[in-house]
Amino acid sequence: MKRYITLFLAVVLAAGIIGCTKTETPGARETVPPGPVSNVKYEADYGGGVLTYTIPNDADFLYVRAEYTIDNGMTISRTSSRYNKNMELTGMNEGPYLVKLYAVDVNGNESEPVEVEVSPLGATVGPISETLSITPGFGLFYINVENEFGTIVDVCVDLWVDNKLVATQTYTTAAEADRMKIDNLKRDTKYTLDVKVRDNRYAYESGTTEFGNYQVLADDTLDMKPLRVIDDPELYGPENWDYTLKINDRNLNKYQGAPKTEVTVLGGKRVQSASYYKFDMFRNAAIRHNEGGVYLFWDGRTDTHFESGDYDKGQGPGWAWCYFIDMGRQVQLSRFRIWQVGGSHFGANSGGCKTFEFWGSNDPNPADGLLSEMNPNKPIESTSRGWVKLGRFTFRIPPTDVDMQKEFEEGSEFYIDEDNPQFSQTFRYWRFVGVSDWPHAPGGREWYSGRLAEIVLMGREVEE
Repeated sequence: MKRYITLFLAVVLAAGIIGCTKTETPGARETVPPGPVSNVKYEADYGGGVLTYTIPNDADFLYVRAEYTIDNGMTISRTSSRYNKNMELTGMNEGPYLVKLYAVDVNGNESEPVEVEVSPLGATVGPISETLSITPGFGLFYINVENEFGTIVDVCVDLWVDNKLVATQTYTTAAEADRMKIDNLKRDTKYTLDVKVRDNRYAYESGTTEFGNYQVLADDTLDMKPLRVIDDPELYGPENWDYTLKINDRNLNKYQGAPKTEVTVLGGKRVQSASYYKFDMFRNAAIRHNEGGVYLFWDGRTDTHFESGDYDKGQGPGWAWCYFIDMGRQVQLSRFRIWQVGGSHFGANSGGCKTFEFWGSNDPNPADGLLSEMNPNKPIESTSRGWVKLGRFTFRIPPTDVDMQKEFEEGSEFYIDEDNPQFSQTFRYWRFVGVSDWPHAPGGREWYSGRLAEIVLMGREVEE
């Protein structure tokens, strides 16, 4: 019996020894700090600059930490890993600032700090403010600003008229290049704009830049009542239209006749009419649809709409399609506003219109047709019947549902040239081209016609 007891105790003791070996707590955490960084150099820049250094040789070295206090009393701590040999400093003005550099190991031990005094070129708001410029637009000013530093800044604008402050606005941006609007301004009024740039985080401010005696560009809402659609026979002219011909290719407008086998286009060159008589080129989509005639596009109501074809009967013209419209007088466009149809707005479904084009012609003798001697490669006023593209436009989906609903109700505004606001070339005859639809919903049918609710054109009439 004693032999078995002795053997049992030996096993227990052995197990205890083995157990203690696996679970014993290691010795005290290593507390020896790494060596400091060395060979520190500084290159000044706006907002801070860059420190370069040599890291210590310690095997357990992990990163470098920089610590410094800026003008507003905030202490900033920045780190850079062992794989980098430099550190970017930010949040500074002109200084000087005392920067402490610590080498830190895997156990969190910090070296004695290496102190370096730095003097940046100034806060980033200084050079950012030097890029400010003002561009007059139609009923508004654009404030242009460039920001190569990526600093989050507030662009603060005071608007003055006759030495009286009439408005104060602030715009926040971090974009490399941005353009902000000051709208709802009065025409024939001289404005002075005081603009300064403020660092959104660190509160540094630039000096004030004054822009004096600026006026907005003036335009007017054009009267839409004189507009009428130009039927296809009139487009081609009597010499190019044969009333005895028949066409069966989706004759949406029930025209009698068709273009002759050949028509004179492109600077007098004779081409086959089949190559031109297409809905996306020189042929009207459905003009008088039962529920959505194209005249509803400018009837002054946003609760009606036109349809380029009868989708229910499969009589859409397909994409692209267009309309030819006589403005009734010569005009120049500046901007316009379009309302979409509910249910197909901003891609909620297909059957709307996503991308479209404006074309114009100032043909002085339309009686012989608006297509003869057409040369779209020449400016509109350099050839008697030239058509020129005034612009291609696309509805952009707003960032939020609230913004989307607001734009749907108020209409989407487009500019003939938003980068450089100006009037279009003079024209009387307008070609509206529906270029593409929104993608149809999963499982839904593709629409072969487009819909839009209302358009308002702005610009000015030109005396003939």
